[in-house]
Amino acid sequence: MTAQWGNTDNASNSVFWGDVYGHVHPNTFNQTAFYNNNTPNAYITNMTIGQFGVSPNELKVTHGPIVNVQITYAGSGYTANAVISFANTNSYVGNAVANAVANSTGKIYTAAFTNNGNNYVGANPSITIAAPSAPTFNANSAVSNSTQGNAIAISSSSYYVAGDPINYIVSPGNTAIGGLTANTLYYVYSANATSVVLTNTLGGAQIALTKGFTETGHALQGATATGIAINGGGRNKGVTSSGWVIRKVGTGGRAGRVQYETIVAMGSLPDNASDNWVLPDA
Repeated sequence: MTAQWGNTDNASNSVFWGDVYGHVHPNTFNQTAFYNNNTPNAYITNMTIGQFGVSPNELKVTHGPIVNVQITYAGSGYTANAVISFANTNSYVGNAVANAVANSTGKIYTAAFTNNGNNYVGANPSITIAAPSAPTFNANSAVSNSTQGNAIAISSSSYYVAGDPINYIVSPGNTAIGGLTANTLYYVYSANATSVVLTNTLGGAQIALTKGFTETGHALQGATATGIAINGGGRNKGVTSSGWVIRKVGTGGRAGRVQYETIVAMGSLPDNASDNWVLPDA
């Protein structure tokens, strides 16, 4: 009787009856198509499913999806969610997509994923959270130095609270308003729905301002949030044994969730470059 599988990582040696996991009949056509399948919805709606050969070397590699982002600094002045970029610093490219979620006081407090990705290396792949917006203002008409305070009217003022860091940015060719230095970090002394008052130091006195020229090359921008990514990889994303395995990847609401089921455990199976993106060799 012909064996139902072999120990060489190619389609003809894959487990013949493994096709039933894709809800198709076992035959040579389906055996070839199901082998190393990475096409979403090819067999089951809202799922990517296929059969892979996993070598002992491939078991050793720790690659996986991003399962969480830990915010290490909340930033300031965020008026909306910000894009999180995940670094690809190795030959295996991840594809995570997430936004940093801002709260009503302009801070970043969590991440919302639309795709966790599936091939990141290291426990904490590098990330970059996009900077907050930098609304511009007129150096003359938006600046107040009345007895009520020394305020600057900006559209994002309601997203600040006392103590928040804030950068004063002056475009080339413009002149800084009196009391401030171009491209310098200050702190929010107070803020309301229309304007902010600045201080040089945390808890310090408010800065006395002098109106500048009528020009709009001036902006106030909060501080950029930071965070670290948490890689969910481990024993090559959860493969329990070398041999022939069924790989399932969710889509839609289960995007990025990867599950492996070993259907034939084997002590030896050669590495094979054809699935190196999914199951990289050590």
